[in-house]
Amino acid sequence: MSQLPEIITTESNLSPKEEISSLRAELRREQKYRIEAETALLMVDIAQENGDPPPSRMAMITGLAKLAESRDDNTGAHLSRIQHYTTIIAGAYAEKQPSLLPLGEVSIIGAASILHDIGKVGIYDDVLLHSGKFTDKQFEVMKRHTTIGADILLSLSKELGSDPWIDTSVQIALSHHEKWDGSGYPFGLKREDISLPARIVAVADVYDALTSQRVYKKTMTHEDATLIIKKDSGTHFDPEVVDAFLDREAEIKKICERLHLG
Repeated sequence: MSQLPEIITTESNLSPKEEISSLRAELRREQKYRIEAETALLMVDIAQENGDPPPSRMAMITGLAKLAESRDDNTGAHLSRIQHYTTIIAGAYAEKQPSLLPLGEVSIIGAASILHDIGKVGIYDDVLLHSGKFTDKQFEVMKRHTTIGADILLSLSKELGSDPWIDTSVQIALSHHEKWDGSGYPFGLKREDISLPARIVAVADVYDALTSQRVYKKTMTHEDATLIIKKDSGTHFDPEVVDAFLDREAEIKKICERLHLG
């Protein structure tokens, strides 16, 4: 409300009727922003309390993720595994670095992780379902799933309003293929310029890819996959995220075995 006198003085050439109309418009804008801010605070409070999205949000997130999954016959229980791995790694990271990742945000990252590949809905079948090694041209097309996914989620955020789950989903969809040393895509970001949720999902996603069978590769053991992740610490992956993965390695192995058998 402190802005009202400024409006009166700066709009001094307005007629009284126009001034009243201007003030009313300003009040409506302030009310809209206040409601949006209060809603955002409420959503953050819910997230800090238990980290779980409201049922309607979780239904939307799951529905979108299943839409992307339906395009790819090879994913299987990929989404469930990614959510489990991500939540475990994020939990271990939060315990060590609560100032960087509050515990209340762990479940947010876990829920958002299942939307990491939502952009694949926009990739042509002849690329998405290609069973062999990509050509350079195919790989350039596949890279676009990161920006397509972010665009989809940003459009959703504009319609529904910003909240922690969609905001985190945007970060993950856009940056989960970035690498710690800057050699990833789509923007070649380095180190902390890559969002923390995306750095966590990067480890979970690669681990799942290594330990899953595809038509073009055999299943790798947990131990061999772990060796690769350790080797790529500091190049592909954030070393502190890798440390969090290693801290919970036994738990991750159990989840891997259970969900692959299921």
